[in-house]
Amino acid sequence: MTVNALSARTPVVKVAIGLVCGLLVLLSLQYLSDSSSFSIIQEPVSEIKYIHALGYDYQPQPKDKPHWIPKLISNGKSNWTTSELDSFSDESRKVLMSNKDVLPQTLDPDSDSILILTPMKNSAGYITKYFELVERLEYPRDKISLAFLVSDSTDDTQHLLIKMQKKYQEEGPKEMQFKRFNIFQQDFFYALPHDQRHSPDKQRERRIVMARARNYLWTRALEDEQWVVWIDGDLASYPSTIVRDLMAYDKDVIVPNCMFPNQNGNPPYRVYDFNAWQETPESLAMIEKLKDDDFLVEGYDSLKTYRKHLDDFGEKDILVPLDGVGGTFTLVKAHVHRSGVGFPAWLFQHQVETEGFAKLAKVHGFGVYGLPHYNVHHTG
Repeated sequence: MTVNALSARTPVVKVAIGLVCGLLVLLSLQYLSDSSSFSIIQEPVSEIKYIHALGYDYQPQPKDKPHWIPKLISNGKSNWTTSELDSFSDESRKVLMSNKDVLPQTLDPDSDSILILTPMKNSAGYITKYFELVERLEYPRDKISLAFLVSDSTDDTQHLLIKMQKKYQEEGPKEMQFKRFNIFQQDFFYALPHDQRHSPDKQRERRIVMARARNYLWTRALEDEQWVVWIDGDLASYPSTIVRDLMAYDKDVIVPNCMFPNQNGNPPYRVYDFNAWQETPESLAMIEKLKDDDFLVEGYDSLKTYRKHLDDFGEKDILVPLDGVGGTFTLVKAHVHRSGVGFPAWLFQHQVETEGFAKLAKVHGFGVYGLPHYNVHHTG
């Protein structure tokens, strides 16, 4: 191309270059705008790392809401698919749209937070050990809330709990503080000598009072936690990783196998909590013959229920479905309780309290599971 020809086309080239530069500037501004918007809505990375337990991983996802709640996107519209929305009635769709602005503000739980619940009665002799075990938990302290219900006590249980509350929440360093530490008091005026605690003929009335105590406690204490952990006040030991280990299975309700020292010494430990069990064809056949008012209780030679307890499973049975649970150490997703599943203080399918809770949870569609070879130990 000659110099004269190039000179003749110079205005056209300049215009083209100008258009290209202008387009690049616009794209840059758009990119910066998009990047700025993204940085505003981006959630910080959770400091709690995932854990690994028996082949199951649990990784906190703070943006997740309970599975039955429609998730919303930034424009305020539900992310239900068209086919899913079509399955709703006109009234249901109106409800979703009516609540679209309120839902994100009111239903976000405190991610990965746990609420430890413990009813106590004349437990002064166990409180020191109780807090030794809680202190060892490998879980962020600011994600742990504690709540206790003291009822019908005649010893120093309440005074010692208040002392512990001051120790952790007021006197100690900030790193020692729990997210919350609540003490509730409610008497049920039920007195039972300690040596009659496990008498067969006392179990129905005793367990009904325990159900009332548990219901009082969780309805008063549960706030924005994602998990609830029921722990007996008189456990002797449990692994420091137990909360994360149980979370790893991602079940609605899950329990370890609670053991206590065997007086005969062989084997050294035997099952303490017989309230964790699985129905069998034989037990179901037996139930069919019961009267409506018949109450079933486990662990007594005088009543054979034909149920399968956690010590009846084999070595390969790592995780098993259950129909009944105890309350020695029980991990519950908080939305199970929020859905209305509590502890029946009346006969529900011939059970009350924790076993009735498991039955009720299953009727509501929640999963109940046990770990036959993951042990915690009771004082007995």
